[in-house]
Amino acid sequence: MNEVIETRNSLPQEAGAAVDLGRWLGRREAFGLMAGRCSAAEVESLRRIREQKAYQQVARNWSEFCTRHLKIHRRTVDRAIGYLQEFGPAFFHITQLTHISAKDYRAIARHVCEEGVNADGNVVALLPENSEKLSAAITGLLQRIAPKENAARPVSFDAAVKRCQAIGEMLEAMPAPLDLRQKAELASAVCDIRRAAASLGVVISGW
Repeated sequence: MNEVIETRNSLPQEAGAAVDLGRWLGRREAFGLMAGRCSAAEVESLRRIREQKAYQQVARNWSEFCTRHLKIHRRTVDRAIGYLQEFGPAFFHITQLTHISAKDYRAIARHVCEEGVNADGNVVALLPENSEKLSAAITGLLQRIAPKENAARPVSFDAAVKRCQAIGEMLEAMPAPLDLRQKAELASAVCDIRRAAASLGVVISGW
C-alpha cells in the first residue's frame, strides 16, 4: 500500500528537522505497541526518532529511551519498525482490525492491495466495520491458498535483501558494547548469512 503516512503524530519531513519529543511523548500513543495494535504513523514516528537519534535529547541511548519513556523493550520497537520496512503501512491497518500474526501476514501479503484484502476476486476493504469479514477472508486464504503458494513459490530475492537491510539498520541502532554471549550469537548469525551468500556465488574478500 503506497500511501503517504500523514497524521497529527507524524514528525517533520524536512531534512534535519528537530523532533518535538516532549509533544510527541506527551500523547503516549506509541504505547499501542504493547498490545501489538499500533498505527503505521506511530511506528514511522518512532523510526524517525531512532534514525535521527532524537532520543539523545532525553536518554543516553535508544535502549534506555524505549525502556524509560515508552515503557517497552527496545526489541519490541525495532520489530515494529522492521515490519513497517518490510510490509508497509497495510500491515498495521490489518493488524488493528484482525489478530493476524506477522508470519501469517507474510504468507498472504501478495493478496493485500490498496483497496483491501483480495480473497478469490472479492476485495474486503480495510474498514473497522469489516473486521469480521477481513478475519474470515484471511483465514480462508491461509487455509486454501497460502500453504500451496509457500510450498511452490521460491523465496523472493528482493524480500530477502530487504530483510537483511532491515536487520542491518536494527544492529546499527543497538547500544554498544555487546556482552560475550551477544557477540557470539551475532557472529554465528553473520557466519550463517556468509555461508548462504557463498552458496549463491557471492564471496566477500577479507571475510
